[in-house]
Amino acid sequence: MLTGIALQAHPTERQKLIISQWIGCARFIWNAKCEEEKYLMHFARRYLPKGTYPSADQTFSQYKDKELSPWLFDCPSQILRNSATHWYQTYRNFLKGQCGKPNRKKKSERGSIHLTQELFRFEKGYDGVIRLFIGTKTNNIGYLSIKNHASYAEPKSIRIKKKNGRYSVSFCYKNNVAESKDISEHLGHLKNLSEEALEEMIVGVDRGVKRPVQAGDETYDFTREQKRKKRAKERYIKRCQKSLARKQ
Repeated sequence: MLTGIALQAHPTERQKLIISQWIGCARFIWNAKCEEEKYLMHFARRYLPKGTYPSADQTFSQYKDKELSPWLFDCPSQILRNSATHWYQTYRNFLKGQCGKPNRKKKSERGSIHLTQELFRFEKGYDGVIRLFIGTKTNNIGYLSIKNHASYAEPKSIRIKKKNGRYSVSFCYKNNVAESKDISEHLGHLKNLSEEALEEMIVGVDRGVKRPVQAGDETYDFTREQKRKKRAKERYIKRCQKSLARKQ
């Protein structure tokens, strides 16, 4: 089954700058596709028969121009392609009624880029530590420092995320654990039970402050690891509040 994992990343100042530029280029392509769809929609309402949709696609080469957008040439074309592909997939799901319409993305302190296999590789160094190389042979940021807190298999794609000045690398990989039964089998079993049997199986769960979880007559507290992470997060919030208090 698929398992997700997020690794904390510690890029250098140069790597932070390049990653931010790549995120901006991917956001530029996404917003350009949104504006293109908006233009085609107005065109369809005026000139096309009622009920027809414009022929949106996943091309992006028309936005690369030496004079108007020279910064796009500094970004690997695979990142621009992935951004256009994701927009097109979201737009198709919107037409099927499976999600909302893709909208423009604003520039903020958070963002992410999707990297496929040709843009990264995991390598094991002479000391046995796994390293992550980002980019192509001609356009790369070198080895990105990551914290390997668990073992994992090499994925087919990764996503580098930036949020509040912190960076992480997240991806999914296949492990040897068998997938659990489909939920339809459990629903089919419950469908044949009587109302009295279903009431005996129901347990009310209440979340609180003093008692984290109260389920019937049993109380569940945080684990030792959860308490440790909670204390660490409280210390981090306290440092951020002190830093904010010293600013003008």
